[in-house]
Amino acid sequence: MVHVASLFLIAGTVSGQTLAEDGEYRRAMAEAVRATANHVLPSVVVVEVIGASGSANGEVQQDAPTSGVIVDEEGYILASSIVVRRASASILVVLPDGTRHAAEAVAKDEHRDLVLLRIKTDTKLNAIALPDQINVRTGQTAVAVARYGIDASPLISRGVMSGNDRLDGIALQADARVSASFYGGVLVDLYGNPLGILIPAVAEGGAEADTDWYDSGIAFAIPLDRVKKNLARMRAGNDIKKGLIGIVSKSKDPYENQTELAAIRLRSPAEAAGLKAGDKVRSVNGSKVQRYQDVRLLLGRYDAGDSISIEVDREGEIITFDVTLADSIPPLKPQRLGVIAIDTTPESAKASDAPKANADNAPAAESKDGKQTTRVVVSESIAGTPADGKLRAGDVLEKIGAFEIDDVESLRRQMISAEPGKVIELTVRRAGAKDGDASETISLTPESIDNAIVTAIPKAWSDAGGKWSINELKLPDAANVAAVLAPEADESLTRMGLMVLLMNPGESAPQEVLQSWSEVAEKTGVVVCAVAAEDNKRWQPKEIEVIGRLVASIQKSSAIAPLAVAVVAPGAISGVKAEASDSMALAVAISASRTFYGVAVAAETRPPAVRLRENDAEASLQIMLPIGKDVELPSWAPTLQKSGYPVIRGGDVDRETLLRWVRLLQAV
Repeated sequence: MVHVASLFLIAGTVSGQTLAEDGEYRRAMAEAVRATANHVLPSVVVVEVIGASGSANGEVQQDAPTSGVIVDEEGYILASSIVVRRASASILVVLPDGTRHAAEAVAKDEHRDLVLLRIKTDTKLNAIALPDQINVRTGQTAVAVARYGIDASPLISRGVMSGNDRLDGIALQADARVSASFYGGVLVDLYGNPLGILIPAVAEGGAEADTDWYDSGIAFAIPLDRVKKNLARMRAGNDIKKGLIGIVSKSKDPYENQTELAAIRLRSPAEAAGLKAGDKVRSVNGSKVQRYQDVRLLLGRYDAGDSISIEVDREGEIITFDVTLADSIPPLKPQRLGVIAIDTTPESAKASDAPKANADNAPAAESKDGKQTTRVVVSESIAGTPADGKLRAGDVLEKIGAFEIDDVESLRRQMISAEPGKVIELTVRRAGAKDGDASETISLTPESIDNAIVTAIPKAWSDAGGKWSINELKLPDAANVAAVLAPEADESLTRMGLMVLLMNPGESAPQEVLQSWSEVAEKTGVVVCAVAAEDNKRWQPKEIEVIGRLVASIQKSSAIAPLAVAVVAPGAISGVKAEASDSMALAVAISASRTFYGVAVAAETRPPAVRLRENDAEASLQIMLPIGKDVELPSWAPTLQKSGYPVIRGGDVDRETLLRWVRLLQAV
């Protein structure tokens, strides 16, 4: 192998290096890459999957081959879990010598998208050396190594290490270009040291499915020191799952210097250990944290069954809890009170936040340590909801039980995590209360979001006002044609909704489509953006990111309530059949869960090939279908419900009903 130090010396020449020196560097680098690949290739194999196609004639098809790494001389091979994602007739392993062997799946690491296979062979196997600890530096050269085809030809791709602790703490990231054939292969450094097993994955919200970033210059790999720690468990046939704790962050920005908990999931390890809403996390297993993102990364490393210690600050007292992580937590059943609430300060309730009469009617709030405090003020109570008749405009919501309500977002997360059917005690400072007046305690029972569609827009929203117009919306580096129907700048228009309407492939005139929405959009106060597919025949996974950027662009120019953002398809209207845009809308909403809080599609929608994540209290998504209460849900809906997504039967949905629902997504 080329000595890497000499390669660095060549690379470090002065800016006036000659072409000859540059050529020498390239030759040295190429030789170093070949040498490091050859060092691990004896341990790399091809994995072929032959599976039942599910077609009516019972044909059998072969999936594209991927790779694997021999981790034990007894025939154990680690591969990407992509090879066991559907039932197969057989799994074949092609060794470096070209021989083919039947393999069986021994165990899966569902947390890290790995599967342990085993073959039986008399061939002497070259197992890769699994390190006790890897040494990874951002910026160092990394080489992805795999095999492909019946002759097990080597595949090699060079890149640079761009990060550690990615995918919530489980993966390395490099900028090597890897295709699906690389999955299950190995990532090594220029010294030939193995670093990790390559997996198909994308960052949260990055694409429709976790194989959509292949060959894009982003590669994720599971560190081999973690693999080594879990290998004995997997050899014994034990599957490994992600460790869940059940805490909900109070901050809507995980990078804020804030670790307070807004809620604790019901029947979770955190609840069993004694953690409470309001606790401020100080450390996880002895590692100090300052932001909730730190907490996520540290917790993300652990598996179900692992025990950790978590230190919290509870009203000035430092307490340490021992928590055993679980492999599952009962899914969310999101609840609501039925109020539109706003964050405001004692003297700054602006017309841009709420109707002025309501803000003026709200009582003054005391300050803490001489600083102004944010108050959560009721702007409106929605007719027919639990808050109707109990909470009124101007009420200041102070506590749920013993938990102080500091902002609307933490209130919403409390409701998303609340126990169905359980009465809550709200401490409320009544509208018009004077200094010295005591707060009141109000008992009410929240309702499940999927109980019924809510469309009763408050009277204060009845006059949208302003002049509305349709304008083209274009991103500089996207081919999609889009248009937006929105009011001209007007401070009286506040807390509007935003509905992104995905047109069916082949429809290419969004401005014409929006003409028919003008009257109802203005009436309900919902901005509508119509987006055409780039391709006349289909929507593509890469367009998910484009749709998210269109939303961000609109939010900069219009006063959109952050939670009142939905993506819909024409099939969301009763009587309109499902088409390609319905599947795309569902894929967009699930993939970009921190952008969209509602999705409406036809009940006959074909479910997309999207990796389903559990709905969480930090980005809770509602799904609305235009069907009645007595109509059976589509076959894919129960799967979503088991993952915590409320599925709402909208009944007879017309355009106004749809837009009213979109705007009321902001109700807590």
